[in-house]
Amino acid sequence: MEKTFKYNELPQNVEELKKLSNLSDEYEVAALVVLALCHYEQNVDETIAMINYLKGPVEMNNMDKQFLRDRLAGKKYLMRSYLAGTSVENNYQPRIPYEITVRDNSYSYSQDGYVTLYITSSGADSDRSVQLRKKDNQYFLWQNNLMVGIRIPQQDDPWK
Repeated sequence: MEKTFKYNELPQNVEELKKLSNLSDEYEVAALVVLALCHYEQNVDETIAMINYLKGPVEMNNMDKQFLRDRLAGKKYLMRSYLAGTSVENNYQPRIPYEITVRDNSYSYSQDGYVTLYITSSGADSDRSVQLRKKDNQYFLWQNNLMVGIRIPQQDDPWK
């Protein structure tokens, strides 16, 4: 199954993210992870608040926050690469409305109480995964494999 979500704006804080969220739809929760992380360069604290909301009862620890900093600082293009219309050539500039497509595969629901969904990055050769944990008919971020390196934007490539 595959679902595409469209958003006219990126959320700027946890309250805006909550207005967009339907935690009973696992596909949408995965898309919201992308939206929240797209805000990292603008406001680290608000991004952490959004991710904590998506994580449910287990908030980020200091190691999780350091991991975000290591992976996202100075690389705002990384999370934009999950938005439709982006490419290395256009320096990962998305079109508006922002679109995120989330899909499952035959193994997505193989572990009871968890689901692993996939999102395509325009800067990578394979889809990246988001694992969610189910609690009380809602889904929460459990593991995020979206912040793996991708091809750098053409404007930043010294070999182009």
